[in-house]
Amino acid sequence: MNSLKIVIPIVVVITITMIIFNLTQNEISEEQIEEFENSSEIESILNKIKTDKLDNDNSDKPYIPKEREWITSGPFKIDRAEYILGEKIFINIEEISKTTKGQMVFSKQINNTHSYTYKKIPFDGSKSQQNFYLGLNLNPVRGVCTIDTFVGDWELIFEGTNFESLKFKVINQIIPGMEKQYKPVC
Repeated sequence: MNSLKIVIPIVVVITITMIIFNLTQNEISEEQIEEFENSSEIESILNKIKTDKLDNDNSDKPYIPKEREWITSGPFKIDRAEYILGEKIFINIEEISKTTKGQMVFSKQINNTHSYTYKKIPFDGSKSQQNFYLGLNLNPVRGVCTIDTFVGDWELIFEGTNFESLKFKVINQIIPGMEKQYKPVC
């Protein structure tokens, strides 16, 4: 009778262990299948990158990113004076006084008297500031239908401050592989 009291709990423990082991193996198998499916997606993305690189290397004007120049106005910096379509504008805000507040206005110059405001981004010295990237993207809802909206002279204005604006240019060249993103949308 005493041996039966010992054998039954051992059998129960072994049974529970086997059930847990089987369930764990099924989960691992499903994860491996998902991982395999994801690896084929990754492989197709890598193949696209390789193809785009070859296209770039063999093009008449291969894309080679320029070195960062860091154009500054007070605590504000942008990384270049000239961008091509598909490059992001990197904005760096160094320490600003806690009382400095305003908006960064990204504006494309149309002529000597008119400009197009693409985006306004607020800044506030009393809050922690972060560096960020700004991409120029076509958007039919906002009426940005063709690359003509982007190509030309731009100005980054710091409304609410006495800081001088930063001027930069966007040229009519697209990073290889991003041509689809800049096809007319309206």
